[in-house]
Amino acid sequence: MKFVKSNQTKLFSDLKAESNRYFIENNTSRFGNMSIYIKGFLVLAVYLTAYYHILFKIESILGFVIAYLLMGFSGVMIVFNLVHDASHHALSKYKWINKSITYLGDFVGINTYIWDIRHNIQHHSYTNILGGDLIIENIPMIRMSPHQNYKSFHRFQVYYAPVLYMLYSFFWMFVIDFKLFFKKEICNLKNLKHPPKEWAILICSKIFYVFYSLILPCWITDLTLLQSIGFFFLMHAAAGLLLSFVAVLGHFVEGTSFPDVPDGKIDNSWCKHELEATIDFAPKSKLVNWITGGLNTHVAHHIFPQVSHVHYYNLTIIIEEYCKANNLDYKKDTLAGGFRSHFRYLKRLSRP
Repeated sequence: MKFVKSNQTKLFSDLKAESNRYFIENNTSRFGNMSIYIKGFLVLAVYLTAYYHILFKIESILGFVIAYLLMGFSGVMIVFNLVHDASHHALSKYKWINKSITYLGDFVGINTYIWDIRHNIQHHSYTNILGGDLIIENIPMIRMSPHQNYKSFHRFQVYYAPVLYMLYSFFWMFVIDFKLFFKKEICNLKNLKHPPKEWAILICSKIFYVFYSLILPCWITDLTLLQSIGFFFLMHAAAGLLLSFVAVLGHFVEGTSFPDVPDGKIDNSWCKHELEATIDFAPKSKLVNWITGGLNTHVAHHIFPQVSHVHYYNLTIIIEEYCKANNLDYKKDTLAGGFRSHFRYLKRLSRP
C-alpha cells in the first residue's frame, strides 16, 4: 500500500514552512515544555491518589465509585497527555525520556509496543483506509468504514455502539494486545516476529496490572471479589467511553474521506489525504485540548505527528488560515456537533 503522489507538494512544504516560522518566532522547539510535565505530574498524582484511597481510606460504596471513576479517566489522560507524545518522540528531545515515559502506558494496562504498530505505523500512515488503518477494525460488530462488509446486525449499531465503547478499554488491554502478538501479519505488515523482550513485557505488565488494580484491592480492603470485579469494570467503562469518543470524533464522522484502494495505490499525497480524512472537534476549547492531550486538534496532530501537543492549538490556527487562503477544506465541528455527526455516520453505515 502506497501513495501515488509525492508528499513534497506545495501544501506540505508551505505548512511545514509556516510551522517552522512559528517555532522560530516563539523561540521554542517541537518538543513539549514545562506545562506538559506539570500536567503529567498532576494527572499521574490523581491516578495514584485515587488508588491509595481505594486501598487505605475509603469505606463507603460512593467513595469507591468516585475513586474508580477517577482512575479510569486519569488513566486515559496519562495515555493522551504523556504516552502519546512520548510514543511520537515529541515529548522530549532525549530519546531515553520518551522511551521511559511510554512505559507508563504499560503501567496503566496497554501494551505500548503493539500501540506503536497500531497507532504510529498503521493509523498515521494509512488513516481511514481499510486494510491499512487497524483502528477501523478495532471494535467488533461496529461498521466504521463504508468499505467494510455489511452484516445484518449492523442495522442496530447506532444503539449498541455506546455499550461497546464502554467495553473498549477492557477489550484493548485483554484481547487486542494479545491477539496482535500472535499475528504474523498486521494489515500491510508481513512476516512479523515480535522480540522476546516484548513478549516478556507484555506478560509481566499484564500480570502486574491485574494484580494491583483488581486483586490487591480485594485483598487489602473489605471489598468482596465480586465487588472488586464490578468496580474494575466501572473503571474501564469510564476509560472506554473517554478513549473511544476521542478516537472516533477525529475521523469517524460525516465529511471525512475513506478511500477505496483495492490495488494498494492511494491516488493522493499523504498530507492531502490526512487533511481530507481528519477533522477537528472543539478546536478553540483549551479545556478539551488540555483533557485530550490536543487530540481535539486532530488535523494538526496528523500533519505534524512528531510535534508535541502543547503546540497543536497554535498550529491549528496556522492550518485553518492556510486552508482558507488556498480554498482547501479544513474540517472542524463543535464537541456536541461532533457527537451528533458520529452517530449520524453510524446510522448511515447501518444500511447496506
